[in-house]
Amino acid sequence: MSSTKILSRLPGLRHFVEVARLGSFRAAAEKLHVAPSAVSKQIKNLELSLEVELFSRDRGRKGLELTEAGEILLYRCASVLNELSIATDEIGQLQGLQRGHLRLGVNEVLASDLLPGILRDMNRNHPNLMFTIFVENTPEILRRMHEGDIDIALGYNFPSSPDLETLATLHRRTYVITAMDHPMARMRRIRLEDISGERFIFPHHSIALHQMLQDALVRNNVDVREVLNTNSFTLLRQMVEDGMGISIVIGRFLQYKRENIAFIELENPSFVSKPLSCCRLAGRTPTASSVAFAAAIKTVFAQYGG
Repeated sequence: MSSTKILSRLPGLRHFVEVARLGSFRAAAEKLHVAPSAVSKQIKNLELSLEVELFSRDRGRKGLELTEAGEILLYRCASVLNELSIATDEIGQLQGLQRGHLRLGVNEVLASDLLPGILRDMNRNHPNLMFTIFVENTPEILRRMHEGDIDIALGYNFPSSPDLETLATLHRRTYVITAMDHPMARMRRIRLEDISGERFIFPHHSIALHQMLQDALVRNNVDVREVLNTNSFTLLRQMVEDGMGISIVIGRFLQYKRENIAFIELENPSFVSKPLSCCRLAGRTPTASSVAFAAAIKTVFAQYGG
């Protein structure tokens, strides 16, 4: 019998499986919310199509029993139904990307550097996908994620916790950044003591990097002149570009718009920063949009070094 003819009997297969599992036309009808006569008709049509009997209808026995042909069909139907279930899930994920909602928490520096290109590509591939982006520091991102406002997060200094599932990481090098006309701008590498006496722009003390820099400067007996501190990395690098001072950052900015900033790799920075991480809460079923975002992040991370 052709597969096309069998496919035309898919409703009959569904009814057949329920009757075989429950051992009764009436029980199957209740499960399927149809009349018993409808179930009986579907089974009869299926038997006519296959030209075999699927159930032994011996009134002296309790319930229905599968024939040998029925046993074979039930065994094969289990595989078919499993594949149909997988297909349904995959179609659901596809529909999720077509009309879903990505809720993302991200650190500010990444919102202006790494994120725009990823959002542009996702919007091109999934034009009906809606985005909600929270630009916050890492503790605030974690709070929002636990409160259910965020599906997936991208940032620095996420704690090691069984509550978090890390999807991708990127370890970054440490750089001194200066304006392009600064005397140090042509250097390829620099030591911490080389910046002694420089005008320096610090990240705000609410940012983990602030204390890491302060501790490193003290350990190495390096004095700098603080001219600005800010919780905005966008402002920090803008003021570096304008020549107000130099600063230290983790990683080159992954951006599509080039800035007039020199990156000089810092040798032996004497502190270890946590990697850039993409994570979500452990134990929760991920949305299709967050799975797609995580895949995009993994691709980007594979393309960049520090």
